[in-house]
Amino acid sequence: MLLRSFYATVVVATSLYANDGFDDEFEDGEFADESIELVQTTPVKKSDHRLNGSLTFSTSYNYKHHKPLNNTLNDFRGVSSAKLSSDIEYGYNIDDNYKLNSTLKLHKDFIYDLRDYNYKTTPEDYDSDIDLNELYIQGKLSDKTDITIGRQIVVWGKSDNIRITDTLNPLNNTTPGMVDIKDLRLGTAMTKVDHYYDIWSVSGIVIHENRYSSIPKYGSDFALSSQISANNISVDEPSNGIKNSGVAINVQAQMQGEDIAFYVSNKYADNTNYRSNMIGIAYNKVIDSFLLKTEAAYFDNYDSSTVDSKTDGLVGVEYSGISEGSISLEVANKDKNIQYALRFTQSYLNQTLDFTALAYMHGKDMKEGGFTRLWLDYDIDDSFQTSFGVIYYQGGDKANFEMIKDNDRVFASLKYSF
Repeated sequence: MLLRSFYATVVVATSLYANDGFDDEFEDGEFADESIELVQTTPVKKSDHRLNGSLTFSTSYNYKHHKPLNNTLNDFRGVSSAKLSSDIEYGYNIDDNYKLNSTLKLHKDFIYDLRDYNYKTTPEDYDSDIDLNELYIQGKLSDKTDITIGRQIVVWGKSDNIRITDTLNPLNNTTPGMVDIKDLRLGTAMTKVDHYYDIWSVSGIVIHENRYSSIPKYGSDFALSSQISANNISVDEPSNGIKNSGVAINVQAQMQGEDIAFYVSNKYADNTNYRSNMIGIAYNKVIDSFLLKTEAAYFDNYDSSTVDSKTDGLVGVEYSGISEGSISLEVANKDKNIQYALRFTQSYLNQTLDFTALAYMHGKDMKEGGFTRLWLDYDIDDSFQTSFGVIYYQGGDKANFEMIKDNDRVFASLKYSF
């Protein structure tokens, strides 16, 4: 669709003659001499199509694994990934009020071909996969009301590291600790209507798709060693009929230096076969160089007699008074377990080099397990970015961390953005 063409008129030459100063600038109230040329420019067209994305090659090296007990098991020592992945984002302006957006994710991990002698079992979808993560139409119903229909990502809550109220989208948890939450969310089909009134906004959401978080699959070094046990922890997603749809409401206000949000939802709990009601609240406040954050959520056992209701909560603080850096601490009581997340970020070389350290621990005394990830991101230029890092896993009383305590690895990637 063409945008309205426009033309520019430019005065390119005006000759003024005077003998002394400005005395003779005008003759009889008009310019003494004036030359005007009209220049017609080529109509400027703004494309209705938008295409951008990235192409990334990433690899990792496991340096702590031991030789497997027999030759029927995967050998995870050494290079454990040689993945080429791409995120392709396409948008189209349908008209002045409505637009379509989509994100296609695809990858091919060549490690299962290059080292097939090490991998007796290839985890399902690990060697290659294609996922239409987002596909939605967004537009205006009125000046104060928007609507979004399709597979989309809706972020709730204020925490960057621990999810309390952020329950609408599942996560890709196939490599725990390796990627931040903001890059792990999986799109879910919803219809969302947003109405704005001064500082307040109200969102009503119908969740059409029951999409669950991806967990490590048998054959992965993050999965259980027993295939039977690994299969038992997976739950089939409910059908996406009307009776299985979820509903959610978000009421929030954005004020000077603070914001608050209230959440209500009724939906299937992630990776379960039962529904749950959730009532939650999240609050942020800026005080000088500090950002204070808190979240709380109550989950009932809506239609399960075997699952207890629970209340999760989080408090956090982020300090940005460091030159070109910040440090944050979040402490949560989630699933009746204390969790800690400590993050430090510092930029160097005119913000082209970023160093980040993230420590995530479980247990009141931090002895139930966790991980520490250290990495550098370097912007080579506007198109290329490279990353290098290392992650250490700590075993402990929590079984899923004890199980992956030998998964320490170094990792690197090269990303091209277009």
